[in-house]
Amino acid sequence: MKETRILTTKNDRHMKKVSPGKLVALLLFAFLQTVAFTQGKEITGNVTDIEGNTLPGVSIQIKGTTQGTITDFDGNYVIIVPGNATLAYSFVGFLSQEFPVGDQTTINVILKEDIMELDEIVVVGYGTTKKSDLTGAMSSLGEEDFNAGSGGSPEQMIQGRVAGVEITSNNGEPGAGASITVRGASTFRSGAQPLYVIDGIPMDMQNVSPDGPSQGGIGSTATNPLSFLNPDDIESIDILKDASAAAIYGSRGANGVIIVTTKKGKEGTTAINYSFEGSMSQLPKKLDVLTADEWRTIRTDTLGMTEYDYGASTDWQDQVFRTAWGTSHNLALSGGNSSTNYRTSFGYLDQEGIITNSDRKKYSARLSLSQKGLNERLNVESNLMMASEIFNRPAVGAAGYEGDLLLNALKANPTWPTEDAYGYPFQTGAANERVPTAMLAYHKDKTRTTYLMGGLAATLEITDGLFYKASLGMNYANANRFIDISQKLDYASGTKGVGEINNKEVWNYVTEHTLSYSKSFGASKVDLLAGYSYQDFQLRGNGTTGGGYATDGILYTNRLQAGLSSYSSIDSWADTYKMQSFFGRANYNYAEKYLLTFTLRADGSSKFGENNKYGYFPSAALAWRISQEEFIKSIDVISNLKLRAGWGQTGNAEIGTKNSRYLYAIDDGSRAIIGGQQIAGFKISRTPNPDISWETTTSANLGLDFGFFEGKISGSVDVFRKTTTDILLAIPAPAGSPTATVVRNIDSCSIVNDGLEINLMLYPVTVGDFNWNINANATFLSNIVNDLPAEYPTGRAAGQGLTDAYVQLITSGQPMNVFYGLQVDSISPEGDIFYLQTEPNEFGRTRDSLTYLGNPQPKFTWSITNTFTYQNFDLSFFIQGKHGNKIFNNTALLLDKTNVELSQNALSAFVYDEINYDLTTEVSDRYIEDGSYVRLSNATLGYTVNFDNVAWISRLRIYVSGSNLLLFTNYSGFDPDVNSNQDKDGIRSLGVDISSYPKARTIMAGVNVTF
Repeated sequence: MKETRILTTKNDRHMKKVSPGKLVALLLFAFLQTVAFTQGKEITGNVTDIEGNTLPGVSIQIKGTTQGTITDFDGNYVIIVPGNATLAYSFVGFLSQEFPVGDQTTINVILKEDIMELDEIVVVGYGTTKKSDLTGAMSSLGEEDFNAGSGGSPEQMIQGRVAGVEITSNNGEPGAGASITVRGASTFRSGAQPLYVIDGIPMDMQNVSPDGPSQGGIGSTATNPLSFLNPDDIESIDILKDASAAAIYGSRGANGVIIVTTKKGKEGTTAINYSFEGSMSQLPKKLDVLTADEWRTIRTDTLGMTEYDYGASTDWQDQVFRTAWGTSHNLALSGGNSSTNYRTSFGYLDQEGIITNSDRKKYSARLSLSQKGLNERLNVESNLMMASEIFNRPAVGAAGYEGDLLLNALKANPTWPTEDAYGYPFQTGAANERVPTAMLAYHKDKTRTTYLMGGLAATLEITDGLFYKASLGMNYANANRFIDISQKLDYASGTKGVGEINNKEVWNYVTEHTLSYSKSFGASKVDLLAGYSYQDFQLRGNGTTGGGYATDGILYTNRLQAGLSSYSSIDSWADTYKMQSFFGRANYNYAEKYLLTFTLRADGSSKFGENNKYGYFPSAALAWRISQEEFIKSIDVISNLKLRAGWGQTGNAEIGTKNSRYLYAIDDGSRAIIGGQQIAGFKISRTPNPDISWETTTSANLGLDFGFFEGKISGSVDVFRKTTTDILLAIPAPAGSPTATVVRNIDSCSIVNDGLEINLMLYPVTVGDFNWNINANATFLSNIVNDLPAEYPTGRAAGQGLTDAYVQLITSGQPMNVFYGLQVDSISPEGDIFYLQTEPNEFGRTRDSLTYLGNPQPKFTWSITNTFTYQNFDLSFFIQGKHGNKIFNNTALLLDKTNVELSQNALSAFVYDEINYDLTTEVSDRYIEDGSYVRLSNATLGYTVNFDNVAWISRLRIYVSGSNLLLFTNYSGFDPDVNSNQDKDGIRSLGVDISSYPKARTIMAGVNVTF
């Protein structure tokens, strides 16, 4: 009972100093000892760190069992074990160790500090580095950090996980894309996304999906160009956020850089991994439109109308939405030896959408090989990935709102039946009344996309520390879209049906050569990199349309030529551009305390004018690892402290091609008779600008990385300013030019983003087998446009009488995409709206009641993840929030109370408000809403078993998970995480919601087993 006596003495002596948490741990320790003394062999010992400091609370577990104990305040422990036991020692911030008991009765253990987090290898441009050696601002996420859920693309996997990176879903359709801004928007132009680098291949973020139909008034939104990637193949995602980190990618780094690294084989025996996931998805909420009875009452009692009552009672949202099911299967084989590593994987995804007739199937396969030779001085790596996706898509989010399935379901007459007397989908016979069930039955839209991506790289160690690397990469996508609009549809009967086929091909070839050198000189270490890159992008597309079919017994797209030739059309297009680049980087490390990084890249692009073919993008950064200083090492509380500062310039080259050249287009109004036939003429459709160049973003960053209490508290704080100049815009062309506008760099204008980022990791509780950690981040951001010489409207509004109406403005002194329109001032007793009157501004607007209505960009975003583990169980909650942004609810505008007079449905909130039915629809703050929200994005419960003594299986994990579980918001639409593309002349829109495919609430269950 010697150990018990010592414990009692220590406890008595320090009773007043013991915290409640330590007291609980001590009582648990005493209880475990009492139980342990009843059987087996007694093992005693002490646990310290490498400097001899005792470690209280170290978990000591008998391997393969749930039995164990913890050390007391002096690091001592006692445990009763079987004779053949192995003891496992673990403690937060230290490397775990295992010791077989054997004949020992005393085991004293020295735990080494776990510096893996600081020495974690992260991927930077054209190489890797230790996390502790970083000088720029970047974030790195591993597989354990990704958002759970089947079918995710890279941006969906990191949504809400990274400070400074705002990801807004375009919609909730399977395979849909997202709008991403890194540290604020830095260009006016639409389509500005971060540069994605996948296994070293810079991607062109072209929309792979072919355009929607040119006929029939029905379309669909673009799919995600990165959806081909299998989430199960992704090892890590690294985000380069400031210019000092992203400048190595030069003219494509202004919007940030996202580096995706896929899994590779590792040395060891062959491992087989299989995972399965099943999911169920539903619509979280329906919009509150009138029921059939409410609609009849309003029509009869308020409006005195009794016609257009078809006698039924139909909830059209129930007819359009459904419970969706999904499954995914992934199989991977990996292994290798000292010279050869391999990994091959296969994936299958079958995912239904919550709107009927929407689904996605994906088949993927990937092979990764590496081979060493020449006495391990040569390493050859190859990757090959193939994927095929099939989308069936309803007409949701279409450019022409009259043909939108979801909008027609929301405004459909609730007294319409779903079927006619003969069992066919009901239709009214009017071309302007589109019944949702008929749209579902008689409209088909299928896209098949094939992807091929491959890379080959050889690295040769010429001499110690000097490496030459040559790489080749290729990315290819071929998409075919088939659209059939049956002549059975009332609104298509005049054309006797429409068939349309659209095709698109995208090629991306890249070759790169780098020379790197690493050398240590005493306390100094130098890393040098020089490189050359050449990239060739080619795009091609074509479309064919047919109409006027004599039968509906065939799919029109199977025989387009069966239609009347007078209604057929053919078009095709092609585009290409090239980039040539030279780049270099120098890193200097002195005594692991003082770090310097210098980068320079020169980019040449065929997109730009003869007078500005090349742009130069420098950066510099320094860091001071204060925690390595002797005067800090003596402070036990501080485990890591590093100060970072960086400056650099990057560019934006996403402006379209050949703006420096004349563009000719067919002029249907100019025809000549040649040989008895009419021949169309050509016209100049673009005025060239030989001086056109990149937009330039200059970024400054000051950051502090910290760690306290042996890593129990760690994180970083960054403040930054990002200023974009040389803005590219279409401005009035000089007199005598062939076109009205010309694309130019606006020297006087700037876009400024100022922000603060905070990342925090906490380990509040570590007691025995129970652990709780918290990972949180927050971003504060402001954005303003300065010295813009003109105003640019964007954000097209849709609705009756709103032709050429826009809801956003790019103007000086305001945030980018500020909402702009009428502001409701008062409502008369008769229900008339009076709008606020303001003075005309410097641009001399004729309507003096227009005013600024809010910012679509959030002022504050945050997320927090709580993870609990107990023995083999794990439980996590991921919550995220966005605050201070506005949304233009165009869907609500299209569902205002005037619909009821037109025998359509409307939102109940509008029908029962005080405004009269003589309302004229206007772009006003009546439809501007607060887009702030707090969301329980994910919760996951899992159980993991490791089989140490079973030959055929090593690990099994089962889990249940839910995404989009709870949403707290005042936004009246389906979901505030929305961004419909309503741009004007290439000027981006933001925060517009028009009939967007809603995000689903999904419950998943899965199993992951390793053999």
